[in-house]
Amino acid sequence: MAKISIVGAGPGSQDYVTPIAKKIVQNAQVVIGAERALCLFGGDIKGEKLKLTAKSMNATLSQAIEFAQKGKSVVILSTGDPGFSGLLRTFSKLVKGRSVDLEVIPGISSVQVCAARLSISWDEACLFSFHEGVSIEKKEKLAEAVKEGGVVMLLPDSKNFSPAEVSKFLINRGVDAENPVFVCENLTLSDERVVNSTLGEVSGGSFSSLCVMVIKPSP
Repeated sequence: MAKISIVGAGPGSQDYVTPIAKKIVQNAQVVIGAERALCLFGGDIKGEKLKLTAKSMNATLSQAIEFAQKGKSVVILSTGDPGFSGLLRTFSKLVKGRSVDLEVIPGISSVQVCAARLSISWDEACLFSFHEGVSIEKKEKLAEAVKEGGVVMLLPDSKNFSPAEVSKFLINRGVDAENPVFVCENLTLSDERVVNSTLGEVSGGSFSSLCVMVIKPSP
């Protein structure tokens, strides 16, 4: 049976790329990923390299299946961890019903790094990702989770639901503007920044597209 490996590329720094990820990439005949992910493995890629973009997503992933069915070893790089706002969900839908054996190699998610930076035990946090759609239903669930008083960690969408828009939405839903918020930008990179603020202040701010937002209960 054809086999494809989806490999977690980590949050951005080469220091957070796992040894097993490097090993699998080094042995692959075809490596597919976004430009940022491919750059992380520049010296490890020995085979053919294919760039993955939002516009070419389905076509390129279908091409990955074709390569695998022809007997080539194929790796698809997924930023962070494939299972959290990564390529696993998208690719699993595409590969459903086809004779392909899928191997998932976990990576370090920006959410994990964010929790570490803030010394949060994130096993009880409510997690949200708005990278794959910003529906009103999901936004309302976010507001409910914040009002319930637990720690909420989310990946905003820089275009459709930025940290500023998240904050405005929550305030409009009755959450106190003084509610504590952290925005962790560019985690593990040289320009990493952790902002300790409030919903009201963040509602007027501008942040990197590479960020994690953490909303804590009011004291």
